Amino acid sequence: MKHRVNLVCTGCGYVFPVDSGRTSCDKCGGILEYIFDEDYLKSVEFTGELKFWRYRPVLPPVQRPVSLGEGGTPLQKSQRLAESLSLRNLKLKDETRNPTNSFKDRSASLIISDASGKGFGSLICATNGNHGASIAAYSAKANVSCHLIVPKAMDIGKLAQMMVYDAQIVESGESIEEAIEKAKALEKEMGWYQATTELNPLAVEGLKSISYEITEQRGKPDWIVVAMGSGVTITSLWKGYKELETMGLVKKLPRLIGVQAKGCSPIVSAYERGDEEPIHLEKIETEASAIRVSNPIFGELALRALKESNGFAVSVSDDDMLAAGREIARFEGIFAEPASAATVACLANLVETNKIEKTDEITCLITSSGLKTDDILQSLTKRRKSPGLGSMLTTKEKILRHIAFRVTYGYEIWKAIGKGMTIGAVYQHIADLERRGLISSKLKGKRRYYEVTERGKRVLTALDDLQVLL
Repeated sequence: MKHRVNLVCTGCGYVFPVDSGRTSCDKCGGILEYIFDEDYLKSVEFTGELKFWRYRPVLPPVQRPVSLGEGGTPLQKSQRLAESLSLRNLKLKDETRNPTNSFKDRSASLIISDASGKGFGSLICATNGNHGASIAAYSAKANVSCHLIVPKAMDIGKLAQMMVYDAQIVESGESIEEAIEKAKALEKEMGWYQATTELNPLAVEGLKSISYEITEQRGKPDWIVVAMGSGVTITSLWKGYKELETMGLVKKLPRLIGVQAKGCSPIVSAYERGDEEPIHLEKIETEASAIRVSNPIFGELALRALKESNGFAVSVSDDDMLAAGREIARFEGIFAEPASAATVACLANLVETNKIEKTDEITCLITSSGLKTDDILQSLTKRRKSPGLGSMLTTKEKILRHIAFRVTYGYEIWKAIGKGMTIGAVYQHIADLERRGLISSKLKGKRRYYEVTERGKRVLTALDDLQVLL
């Protein structure tokens, strides 16, 4: 059966053509949302392996999927972590297993499929991290020129991903809100495809697939715990569950718990005050960049989802996020970024205050890997006991800086920086740098000479910025 879906304003209810390309309602300025016909949803059947594109029948139509193998991430039953929290039924939806180690690969796959299918050669995207890294990766796959607008504060791991996927990156302002305004202006000026999460309604459609997967993985949570920045994730999951209810695939909807950082909690503050719109913050005090959003565009929809699900919102400190991240890794083998770890950091207090029962089935969404963030890596560096880890992390940088100083060859590099390493080990590092496109080589006579590429120079610049942070 043909897709039956409308593009509807969540504010005034005005219906736009599905292929209009609009990113907001030109009647009231509201957020646009794809709404599927109920009879159509009841007729849907899924086929294929448990991956993102299994849910193509409930995604807005695109001509040709662009995929890197996203979706199908584990719903892992926690044992030791659950015991430490006095819980009996704790599960972790591990989105770090996606191609760029982030749940944003789901929305990026759908967005780039749409951009590529419509013939766009360039796109613009404002991002504070994970979404930009994902968009850059899928743009590279589809051969679409990727232009990213980022705020000044950016996790080095996410920035490195954007660079290595060859995105064009421009810094604009101190906050994601300023970056979004710049992205709007460039979309209008250049005619580029708009890929920003907060401005493209396909982002919600991509992320709602998490709800579908949890259901098909026999997850029947009483509670789903989700970190909130712009509010798009919790909005997306709730949309997915309401569609699943219409389809008859779930009989009982989960209750939602939204978590924010104490130093940046506009949605939590609104929930606690009983407001229907998020509180606008002038000052932000959190290092969890993924949820560092002072004016959440999806805040009203997130509050609506919390209310409809009979859920609630809480905040946790940065220190609690970092501690929870270490506990998740130590007990369950998942390296979660601080914003993801917030979903676990809140549980002990919720159990203690009887807001959740020890026997409740709880699913925490782990959205992204801790390898992409500065704060948790700095925390681990400060408590590092093994000197071997530090040397491993810096050897490639030393080689890259030596080559950047002058065009040189392998034996000379080994003499300069080897310090007890075998020449074979040095050559392995050199080969890896070349394979990653950070250096290039030319054979002159019997020697192969190496020089740093433009991409390598950008990585060195990013490493210099990291030294300032440290």
